Amino acid sequence: MKRYTLTPAERATYLRYARLALPRHTSYPTAPVWTTKYRPADFRADLRNSAAAGKPLSLYVHIPFCERLCYYCACTKEIVPPTKRREHDPGDEFLQGLERETDRFAELVGTGEVRQVHLGGGSPTFLTAGQLERLWTILIRRFAVAPAAEVAVEIDPRITSPEQLQTLRGLGFNRVSIGVQDFAPNVQLAVNRIQPIETVSRAVESCRKLGFASVNFDLIFGLPHQTLETMKETLDRVVELGPDRIAFYRLAVIPEIFRWQNVFKSTDLPAGELSLDLNLLAINRFTEAGYEFIGLDHFAKPTEDLARARADATLHRSFQGMTTGKNLDVIGLGPSAISQLDEAFAQNVKTSGEWRAAVYSDFATERGLRLTADDRLRRELMQQLYGYGCIEKRTIESSFGIPFDDYFADECLRLVELAGDGLVELGDGGIRLTEPLGWLLLRVVAAVFDQYLPRNAYRDGLSFNQSSRVG
Repeated sequence: MKRYTLTPAERATYLRYARLALPRHTSYPTAPVWTTKYRPADFRADLRNSAAAGKPLSLYVHIPFCERLCYYCACTKEIVPPTKRREHDPGDEFLQGLERETDRFAELVGTGEVRQVHLGGGSPTFLTAGQLERLWTILIRRFAVAPAAEVAVEIDPRITSPEQLQTLRGLGFNRVSIGVQDFAPNVQLAVNRIQPIETVSRAVESCRKLGFASVNFDLIFGLPHQTLETMKETLDRVVELGPDRIAFYRLAVIPEIFRWQNVFKSTDLPAGELSLDLNLLAINRFTEAGYEFIGLDHFAKPTEDLARARADATLHRSFQGMTTGKNLDVIGLGPSAISQLDEAFAQNVKTSGEWRAAVYSDFATERGLRLTADDRLRRELMQQLYGYGCIEKRTIESSFGIPFDDYFADECLRLVELAGDGLVELGDGGIRLTEPLGWLLLRVVAAVFDQYLPRNAYRDGLSFNQSSRVG
């Protein structure tokens, strides 16, 4: 079995590049490039184009509410403790706004077949069982959800009740994503997420008994106080619980944006070779346990839909990470939600109050971007790199009608430098990441093709808007 290991020379190369702050490319162009000049009228026109093209759809609903703040979190959320919720439950007002927003979308794209639904947050299971039923009714009254659609929900096992899980399964939800992060008690304390393994184990057991087809875990490395010993213990427990899919993310430490991260002390955060070794430990542990390594930070059992999508060349990288949703237009519902169309990105206003006020009069679009032909070309390059670790020149040339080496002449020169450092292999047919160094530094290679970055950002350590360090 192949193991990910680095020679001393490769380690030195990794550490040199790991200091760079570069995008993760969950979209291309990345969100900091989008502009507030993109207005609801622009979005409406792009939605009409999507409908005219007959694109199938994916629905993403962002439920922003959480009972507690997790210090690692980079998501848009609103903290509503139980005492505050007893005075005023924002769930009902959220659903009223959702009803108005779905009406607006349904007028333009409601006839498109919905092949995916994803509830994210925040904590979707902040909503009561009754509120979850109402949410689902709002969606299916306005959209044609396919019988075989993937219907997924993120759950917080600390607050998710058996009744909520039964309700979700009864409504047709077939995939559950559980926020785990780490099982070490001192790590959980440092990030303000106390969640004993027994809590997660009970949630997994309930999901299995109810018949959810896929149970997924989200894990984070780079958290305070993580060591190789504590990480090994966490990984062993994860393998014992046997999730079907795993996302193993690098902590994005950007305290100037996420101010609550100022509680982290730099001396408590793993860095340098420890951060690298935590990542290598997980990759090898999961692959030894039979998971396939997919993209930058995902793992899946060979029979899971994500692994099958990779085999079928239908992987897609989005704000939900690696997904099976290639060729779907994403409709984003709720505060801060992002719509991803073939021709454009559009993001809603971020707070629930602003969002509710907006959807009563128009779309809640705060900013977005209409893609150029060059954007769409480079977006496809990013999809190939992050999904498959290679760029097939002939495929790009036939799809976009360009001579690859001429169009990307400057980028090809920069790739020669990365090839010299052992990150990529260059050939007449294409560009391929090396294993393991190139895969570990995938973001560095992708930065070469990002037209919106400074030309030498892939090597000069320039901090790009809202970007975290590579390693």
